[in-house]
Amino acid sequence: MARCPVCEHDVATPFFLNVDRWRWLACPNCAARLERKNPRFVVALMPLWVALIAAGGQGHRFTVIAEVLMVGIFVVILVEFMHPRLQLRKLPPKPEIRLDINGSSN
Repeated sequence: MARCPVCEHDVATPFFLNVDRWRWLACPNCAARLERKNPRFVVALMPLWVALIAAGGQGHRFTVIAEVLMVGIFVVILVEFMHPRLQLRKLPPKPEIRLDINGSSN
């Protein structure tokens, strides 16, 4: 469950891989169209993940420490995806050129 940013009521969120249900997500209380916020720190943890792979080749102790830290990073990312934060969905931009098919031709 996540909270609606408009009315602060609980919203049942779909599984994070179910793209179709995320596209139609709306608050049942205020009918606000919602989307998942991008997790900021997941991108920041990826270089650390790659560095831990390199550090794992330095010896047995480094390998054990790297594996423990990698499992910790994986758990943090999984928890973030299972409990997302929500934001209002932005309206699509208006087209700059409008096609008038039924209008007169000049």
